[in-house]
Amino acid sequence: MLYPIVFLVGLLSGLAAVSADFSTRTPMSVMLPAFSRECVYFDLKEGEDHILMSYQVLTGGNFEIDFEITAPAGNVIGSDTRSKYGDFHVFSWGSGEYSFCFTNSYGTALKKVEFTLGLQEQERKVEKEDPEDILALNSIDEINRNFDHISKIMAYLRAREWRNMSTVKSTESRLVWLSVLTALVMVGVSAGQSIMVQFFFKDRHRNYV
Repeated sequence: MLYPIVFLVGLLSGLAAVSADFSTRTPMSVMLPAFSRECVYFDLKEGEDHILMSYQVLTGGNFEIDFEITAPAGNVIGSDTRSKYGDFHVFSWGSGEYSFCFTNSYGTALKKVEFTLGLQEQERKVEKEDPEDILALNSIDEINRNFDHISKIMAYLRAREWRNMSTVKSTESRLVWLSVLTALVMVGVSAGQSIMVQFFFKDRHRNYV
């Protein structure tokens, strides 16, 4: 009757591993002024591990930026142009420091970029695997995949919410200025009509005299 206990222990340890992986990929943000470049760095210790990188532009103008990944040797291994979001799985190009750079080259608006950066360790081979753990490991892998899928959906929905809020605020500002301009035009037209009416009556009065 050890099988349920083994399965439960394996499942709990898997959930702990998933939570630990999620904590290392907590969303962070960077602000990009117009025509600026900001970089974040990740030091890869093991050459066999992979780096997971995703980003999305939350606010600012047309929401478009340039993105570039540089390997420790200095060569560019991934890039995006005029992109609003991206998702990269960086396979190993050797251990060392990898740079992930964001560039705001489009428009003059300040842009906020949210990104997650984490490590996916390569599966270590086990010489002898207990047959009773196979089902538990498969369940853990399924939970991990579902968790990643849900996290991506939540990040996408959050980015859409931020962009919609930014669009609404921009539209409100434009409506305010349009209302001010309309009011000024109406005041100008009214003043012009008053001046024209006064001018006509003054000319007629002089002709009668």
